[in-house]
Amino acid sequence: MTFGKGLLFSSLVLFALGLSSCETNGTSDSASDTSAPVQESGPINAAGFLKTDFAPLNKWLDERFEVDYKHMTPQLIFDQLPLNDIFYETSGLPSGPPLSFTSSSVSRRELLKKISQHWGLKMSFVKDDSGTPTAVKVEG
Repeated sequence: MTFGKGLLFSSLVLFALGLSSCETNGTSDSASDTSAPVQESGPINAAGFLKTDFAPLNKWLDERFEVDYKHMTPQLIFDQLPLNDIFYETSGLPSGPPLSFTSSSVSRRELLKKISQHWGLKMSFVKDDSGTPTAVKVEG
C-alpha cells in the first residue's frame, strides 16, 4: 500500500467513525427510548389497601424499602425483592405495558397498590379456616 492510499484509507475510516457518532435527530438515545418512563414515588395513598388484623402481615406490608424496577411485567413483578417473601395466587394477569418504578422509600403495601393501579389488578387476601391470611389473591 502506498503512502497516498494509506492516508486516504485512514481518512475514510476516521470519517466513518466520526459520522457514526453523530446524532441525526437532535435527541440522545435515552430521550428516544419509547419504553415506560421510570416514575419516582410521590406519596402513594395506600390507606385501607390490603387491610388486615393480622399484626405480622401488617408489619411486613408496612416495612420500607428502596426499589428500582425496570420493564417489569405482571408475570415477573411478584418474584422480585421485596415482594417475593409471601405467596401470591394470580389469575388473568394482563400483558399490558411494563412497569418501571424507582423509589428510595416505599412500603410493600404502597408498592402493591402502585402495581394494582398500573395494571388494573384486584388484590385481596386468601385466608385459611382460622382466618389467618395465607396468600395474596391477584386478579386481572
